[in-house]
Amino acid sequence: MAILAAAILLGNLSLSAHSLGQSYVFLNITEQNISGRFEITLPDLNRVVQQDYPDLVITPENLAEHRDLIEAYYQGKVSFAAEGRNLPFSFTGTTFLETDIANYAGFNFDLENPGEKIPDLLTIDYRVFFELDSQHQGLLVIETFWRANLFNNERVVSLSFSPEDPVQELDLAHFSIFRGIGGVIKLGIKHILIGIDHILFLIALILPSVMIRRRDEWEPVSAFRPALLYVVKIVTLFTIAHSVTLSLAALGIVELNSRFVESVIALSIAIAALDILFPIFHGRIGVVVFVFGLFHGFGFASVLGHLGVLGEHLALSLFSFNLGVEIGQIAVICLVFPLLFLLRKLVIYRPVLMNAGSVVLILIAMMWFVERAFAM
Repeated sequence: MAILAAAILLGNLSLSAHSLGQSYVFLNITEQNISGRFEITLPDLNRVVQQDYPDLVITPENLAEHRDLIEAYYQGKVSFAAEGRNLPFSFTGTTFLETDIANYAGFNFDLENPGEKIPDLLTIDYRVFFELDSQHQGLLVIETFWRANLFNNERVVSLSFSPEDPVQELDLAHFSIFRGIGGVIKLGIKHILIGIDHILFLIALILPSVMIRRRDEWEPVSAFRPALLYVVKIVTLFTIAHSVTLSLAALGIVELNSRFVESVIALSIAIAALDILFPIFHGRIGVVVFVFGLFHGFGFASVLGHLGVLGEHLALSLFSFNLGVEIGQIAVICLVFPLLFLLRKLVIYRPVLMNAGSVVLILIAMMWFVERAFAM
């Protein structure tokens, strides 16, 4: 019975990280190669090996020592095929994972490909632990596949194996590069919308956009257009800056300590808010925005690296993520800026929204700075 990965990847199956009574195949797919990892609970693994070696106990410490024995078992229970021929796999290392449910042994492998690119259709025969438990379930999870918009995925299941249905087909040709682009754009939008530190930095910059400072006194702007141009200028500088450092970090040209970067991002909010209370930059806020935007770019690169997005299709990933970030920023501005413009003439705007709001931003930012800079 063939199961199309396309339907399943749209959400027909999901798993809660790891569960008892299950073993796993995780695949990492690029345009040219397929690698992966088998995972099984340590108690289940011991039941497997003790069929032939009753006195043998596999532990995290001796896991690597018995790799040949375990590989022989998997070679007899799992097979991959494509284009009419079997695709051998070879083990490349062992891992150990502790979870709240159980401890898992992991075995990394590389799959031999039939040609210069990955096959369109992959047939998998999976029978791990079925001889010992008729209720056991094997799950195949595509951990990373750019075209399928999957990055560090551990929840969306592509195939499910059972003793009654151990042979499944995985359709890899269904996914286009446009799905990957759309997925990375969504990641950029999501990062802005859930990245409260980036949003607070933007708000600290937008708050004074509907006011003009004259002799250290704030007055409401008279027209919408100048205020909007100010916001466009600020956001453009921020965009240019974070695009530069995101690219440099993604290419491995410049690397900064993540704790330092996150601390500076927190500090950027406090300094931008402080300039509202006291004119410390005297109209040169654009320079400050650009400088701190550079650090926000390193922060974005850290997110992309953590998600496993950087690597294949690097240029498209950078472009798509930046586009998503800009869409997210525009959404924030479209929501906040018109409201501020409408409120600018109210008597409470300066003492409450600007002054008190700036104090709140500074307190939040400094709390984050202390947590990020000095947390052990």
